[in-house]
Amino acid sequence: MGTKFYDLSQPFRQGIPLWPWPVMTDINITRISYPERDRFPGGVNKLTTVITTKFHAATHMDAPSHVLDGGLNVDQIPLERCYGTGVVVDMRHKRKWDIITAEDLENAKPKIKEGDFVVVNTGWHKYFLTQHYVFMNHFPGFYDSAGEWLVKKKVKAVAVDGGALDSPLAHRPLDKYAPWLYQEYLEETGKDANEEFPIYEPCHLALAKAGIPGIEIAGGQIDEVTGRRCTLAAFPIRYEGGEASLVRLVAIVEE
Repeated sequence: MGTKFYDLSQPFRQGIPLWPWPVMTDINITRISYPERDRFPGGVNKLTTVITTKFHAATHMDAPSHVLDGGLNVDQIPLERCYGTGVVVDMRHKRKWDIITAEDLENAKPKIKEGDFVVVNTGWHKYFLTQHYVFMNHFPGFYDSAGEWLVKKKVKAVAVDGGALDSPLAHRPLDKYAPWLYQEYLEETGKDANEEFPIYEPCHLALAKAGIPGIEIAGGQIDEVTGRRCTLAAFPIRYEGGEASLVRLVAIVEE
């Protein structure tokens, strides 16, 4: 018997996919100290970088304040919500634009128990570094019923491997925020996304009101622990007043 750690995080670096609003600032990593140039006493070669980034990049935690006025900031999230027993449930049967419903969560295996740290594997993590458009615009996501169910279940935290908790279509008016996606959905389904999804990010808001942190863009070794009950951890930095933080999502299994 021993303890094994599984990294459920996506890599952070320049060039990864970012949420595709019309106005977006890319990640920038600049070296300001170079091992090949800067030598210090004792022969030490030093590397230092300056990073400009949004904190909603790669694997990150949304604080309630991200979507809720007066909600907890990331430094105010109780640490006990960032660590505990939970499950990695399998939703890899879900396809492009599918909604993960309360019924899906109720029937998930292993069973989600009250107070669990919940990680959802849709399989969409495989597109993170290979198909940026597909990853950010087509992933299966939550909508209103899932958010309500998770709150009633009093879950500790929720992590997903897609680009966001809520469906990419749940950003009304979609024709304003993502006109390319609005048009694609209309042409493929014949439906108006603004009518099909009239509520803006209902799962985000439901979790925020309950003080439940959401973790987006999970991945890494998630397939290796899917269908298992384990210990899960994801700690944000102590960013005072912050609405989000990069995290390292980890599953801990006794084997």
